[in-house]
Amino acid sequence: MGLLDLFITASMPVLKVLLITALGLLLALDRIDLLGQDARKHLNNIVFFVLNPALVSSNLAKTITYESLKKLWFMPFNILFTFIVGSILGWVVLQITRPPQHLRGLVVGCCAAGNLGNMLLIIIPAVCKEKGSPFGDPGVCHTYGMSYASLSMAVCVS
Repeated sequence: MGLLDLFITASMPVLKVLLITALGLLLALDRIDLLGQDARKHLNNIVFFVLNPALVSSNLAKTITYESLKKLWFMPFNILFTFIVGSILGWVVLQITRPPQHLRGLVVGCCAAGNLGNMLLIIIPAVCKEKGSPFGDPGVCHTYGMSYASLSMAVCVS
């Protein structure tokens, strides 16, 4: 696989996320105001409390068994390590930028948990199904990658 092919394969998920983000930004502008403020709030609640757990559970139900959970014993330690490193980096950011007192906790929290969000649920399917994916069979990559990302989200949220 050439460097250009690898760059294109890695760029496609990011471009898809940026396009969806731009569309959401466009629809949320005050001039367009397709959904009112109350509708956006209710839609956000539905996505967070109903659709996100349903997506995580459906991905976990496909591949997670007792045997596979024993193989993924490192997941809680991986998440703990991510939070520790993120908190240290957040503290470094606090020392460099000196934000106001009421924003210090927010900065550390965003740095600590910033990489444990929903981004893997977007990136993994795009990378696995891309032509010339470096991860082998797209079906196997998608199934196990989504299970890993869903388990990470489930452990992180609980």
